[in-house]
Amino acid sequence: MSRLSHKTRIQQKTWHSPDIFSFSVRVPLTRLMPGQFFQVRLGASLDPFLNRPISAAQYERGILRLVVRIVGRGTRLLSEKEPGEEVTLLGPFGHGIVPARKRSLIIAGGIGVAPLLFVAQHLKKKNAPFAFLYGARHARDLVLTKEIRKMSDACAFVAEKGMKKPRTVLQELKAWFAPEYECAYACGPRAMLVALQRMELPVPVYAFCEDFLGCGCGLCLGCAIRYRGVYKRICEDGPVFDLSGIEFNG
Repeated sequence: MSRLSHKTRIQQKTWHSPDIFSFSVRVPLTRLMPGQFFQVRLGASLDPFLNRPISAAQYERGILRLVVRIVGRGTRLLSEKEPGEEVTLLGPFGHGIVPARKRSLIIAGGIGVAPLLFVAQHLKKKNAPFAFLYGARHARDLVLTKEIRKMSDACAFVAEKGMKKPRTVLQELKAWFAPEYECAYACGPRAMLVALQRMELPVPVYAFCEDFLGCGCGLCLGCAIRYRGVYKRICEDGPVFDLSGIEFNG
């Protein structure tokens, strides 16, 4: 798929927590897959210099939804944009994944919920059964729960703080995993993926490695990881990999 420049306007914007928001724009695409992402440019100037790589969270009838956590100056400036204001999107970038019509388990940590919501959308369209497990540091950071409940066959939301029973998403996973699951999709902080790999689930686990992205276009080399003995750039060769093949200490 060619990488195009899309100058568009924000159609809808929603705040989900004090530092997490989503916005929708119209972007005409022939195809978009979970895991693919866009670089968002705020205007014509070079300030901020680097675009912000943001994964697709939903895409339906030409409307793209992006979910953003404010982590620096660039994302804060983006958060100040309002419906009707213009943004430029470059992309899509990366090699996405076509979710198989299998009984699946989705494991999300933090803002990693965003690209996995797109996986859920695909599975729902295929009438494939799936459960969605989602954890965050604090209960207030659990976002998109309404959409997840609507799409999934079963779901669980946990947090390390702000809940009567503090739990991590991987602690919840131990109680949920059953032999009937055929594959899993995971996205979250590096520490979560490392711990998940050590669990050695007896099914393929497709890891969305967006937590590693820097420039998002292959220039900075900051996203290079070892995968099955060779170095891969997550933005160009991924960002979706078989979790078992990632060499986190490589």
